Amino acid sequence: MSLQPLFRRFHETIQLKQYEENAELRQKRDIILERLRDKLRPRTFEPFNQGSYAMGTGIKPIDRDYDIDIGIVFDLDHLKNDPVTVKGWVYEAVVGHTTSVEWRRPCITVNYQQGREPKYHVDLAVMARDSRGTLRLALGKQHSQADQREWQVDDRQGFIEAVKNRFNGEDGFQFRRVIRYLKRWKDEHFSNEGRAAPSGLSLTVAAYRWFAPKKSSTYQGVEYDDLAATTALVGAMRQNFQTTWDLTLGRSIHRLSLQFTHAPHDDVLARMTNQQMEEFYGRIEKLSGWLEDARKRQSAEPLQRAFGSDFPVS
Repeated sequence: MSLQPLFRRFHETIQLKQYEENAELRQKRDIILERLRDKLRPRTFEPFNQGSYAMGTGIKPIDRDYDIDIGIVFDLDHLKNDPVTVKGWVYEAVVGHTTSVEWRRPCITVNYQQGREPKYHVDLAVMARDSRGTLRLALGKQHSQADQREWQVDDRQGFIEAVKNRFNGEDGFQFRRVIRYLKRWKDEHFSNEGRAAPSGLSLTVAAYRWFAPKKSSTYQGVEYDDLAATTALVGAMRQNFQTTWDLTLGRSIHRLSLQFTHAPHDDVLARMTNQQMEEFYGRIEKLSGWLEDARKRQSAEPLQRAFGSDFPVS
């Protein structure tokens, strides 16, 4: 029995369409942008879509709290403008739009609720673009000291384009499907509170580095194997964990470093503690075991344990 039709059905269930195809998400984005244009006059800015929507790797969240990412780009000299001051322009423009607007170090977050339950949150990344076109992200909280305020060189636009162009045609579709499978696995097996889970960005960076299409030629044409592609990527992630000694825990632990491929070229997993990283490694091992079990038994039952009840068993 081929499990590929079940993977295809699972993907149709969890896939979140991009802004242009999703009227409700597009409406939320446009309302925020119109408010910014109105409140920021005479200042002007250029928005761009970022995150999973822009890359075509979004999934429907289990908790229904949709995360929308928008870059807000001002053409200005970063040497003459304080990053927290510029973020303040955006904060003042959106505060009061909903009952909860948060000032976070990397962005301004506008939260939407339905009843008492979160429904959307819109992350506004405030950026400066210099005369050469270099983008810098405004980092800093509302009352940060001078040494905690920074314009960080940021090429997220370059990464978005790189992901979109990493593979062509059906290879690219499989690449994005596998990223979505890993994101749903993350949502099923990690808390969404704090930094205990690997971010969706980190899983995308891992796929960008280690994913390889898995397909075979048959008399009917090319047949893709999403189970093999997912298994290979998870195996590559597992093999790239390094062993290091943790003085606090008094034992060796496994840790994965994953450098962002574009500026600022930082480790996208750096903020996970050693304990959180060890739990990540343990869950990767479990996932690897479920995938291998599914292959050996040609059974969907281990896949439902890995990816949740949305994965069909027949």
